[in-house]
Amino acid sequence: MFRDVATDGPLFKAKESVGVFVRNVPSLGTLLANRTQHFERAHAVLPSDAVVGESVELTVQAWDQCERLVDDFRGSFALAATDPDADHPEEVRFDPHNGGVTKLRELSFETPGVHYLVLTHDESGERFVTNPVRVHETEPDRRLYWGDIHLHSQISDGTGSMAKGMRFGRDVMALDVVAYTDHDTMGFFIPPSWQQKRMHRDYFDRMKSVTDDFHDPGEFVTLMAYEWTKQPNRGGHINVYFDGVDEAELFDSIATETDTYEKLWDRLREWNESGEGQALTIPHHPAEKMYPFDFSAMDYDDELAPLVEVYSQWGSSERPGSDGNQYPLAMGQGEVDEPGHYVQDALELGYRVGMVASADYHGPHPGHSLIHADAHLPSLAEWREDGLGWANIWRVWDEGSYPGGLNAFSATDLSRDGIFDALADRRVYGTTQPHRIVVDFAVDGTRVGENDSTVVVDDAETERTVEVDVAGTAPLERVEVVKNNEVLADATTLTSATEGLAASDGGVDDGDGDGDEFAVTHLENGSLAESVGDTVDLSEYVCTATVTDDEPVTGMAWDEERGTDADVYYVRVTQTDGGMAWVGPVWVEVA
Repeated sequence: MFRDVATDGPLFKAKESVGVFVRNVPSLGTLLANRTQHFERAHAVLPSDAVVGESVELTVQAWDQCERLVDDFRGSFALAATDPDADHPEEVRFDPHNGGVTKLRELSFETPGVHYLVLTHDESGERFVTNPVRVHETEPDRRLYWGDIHLHSQISDGTGSMAKGMRFGRDVMALDVVAYTDHDTMGFFIPPSWQQKRMHRDYFDRMKSVTDDFHDPGEFVTLMAYEWTKQPNRGGHINVYFDGVDEAELFDSIATETDTYEKLWDRLREWNESGEGQALTIPHHPAEKMYPFDFSAMDYDDELAPLVEVYSQWGSSERPGSDGNQYPLAMGQGEVDEPGHYVQDALELGYRVGMVASADYHGPHPGHSLIHADAHLPSLAEWREDGLGWANIWRVWDEGSYPGGLNAFSATDLSRDGIFDALADRRVYGTTQPHRIVVDFAVDGTRVGENDSTVVVDDAETERTVEVDVAGTAPLERVEVVKNNEVLADATTLTSATEGLAASDGGVDDGDGDGDEFAVTHLENGSLAESVGDTVDLSEYVCTATVTDDEPVTGMAWDEERGTDADVYYVRVTQTDGGMAWVGPVWVEVA
């Protein structure tokens, strides 16, 4: 078989990148204007779970118009809570030479329920709301932790060091988990064999060292990982994650014994069974045309690859843009225009895969990618310290990216074993940055990751109850229960849902004409509007929905030979500010 050199390999990648540069030459006026920082928004981060009376930490960041931290922010914020009994200062101030970040540690909630803090900027009067906090009466079995586990540094084609990125993720973004996934081989400006040799010679060991240095169980978890990298137009990419560091091995994409997906999974299975440790893989941007990952054209191993990255700065590979995807893949060559490459395709083929999200950002900013911002020049200090890599180059030119993603881990504790087990058990979900949206989703009481995310019913006619609780970081626009890749029920907006409740006594028609009820209620126990003043109403941030599905279990068929006998449910959340979450699936099968 002969390759078409015009549309294959590093030379084509170089040509494509040059074309992007030419099409997206930045405005000189924009670059000059953005040399001056202007405070645009605050981002305030709390842990997603807390116990009544437990001291929690609030991290507040001041960002400018180009997603940069304001160097020496001088503003202050009045602070209020939806919990009327919360113990907190009345004001948030920034110390001199703050770098745009401050932390407040003397804070606790005293009332069970979902709560928020509201920060009011003293100068402008603009209000900023934290992520939601689930306040428990006693210690929960699991807590929700947040991480960014797909990043690149100077070791491959990124900017900045792993160490600088780890510090940023831990100290600035208040992340719980970070993993760097530098490429095992490269194309374009780094010959593949050259990168392969460097990784085996010393880069992989350097990654291990930094990963170990920053690991702090109970406070900050780091995972050892790398990206198994097919060259442009020769296949998709897979991240490989390990449950340990010292034992981790580099099985690269050029070596004969691991140069295909199937060979890699076979080798990893042998490695797992040898007792050295445990590894799993996660494909990413599978629907990107330059690096396509076709689930229908391989022997996909959902034991070694139990998750798919549904969203990153590339966009979303849940479904095509033509099917309503508001984040179609835009970087590189755009999205694939044929089936087989989307998460919904993998589910229809019968593969048991959950969904995660991360950044795939090529710079030292875990949890906060910024190449989607307006064109601006990185500072001379950034060029000197971080180098000439994609994260700095694309801040000047617009490649068409989106904000990166975040990953939620439901884990028993903040340890490497706890986080890895959450990945392996699919007790995870993905959101867009910086939205730490809290979602609890269950079918007949079985939550994502419990009982292998599987509900077994007695017969195909058995009714199923789907329950969804969402606490967003902005007003919720849609909370969709997706069944077999079609929307089963949709609360189009919480405003209209509230009106529908008054008219229908607890049910809102899902719009399909069948009269199914999508019950929507708002949190009341937290008195969300009352305790922060009548001008701030957070009721549209939260939603509790129940769907009764009495249709027979049918499953899905990809073709005559492939498909699933189980019904597949997941949840898609969309906020009015564009923030999204993808949670699930849960499978329902007949005994």
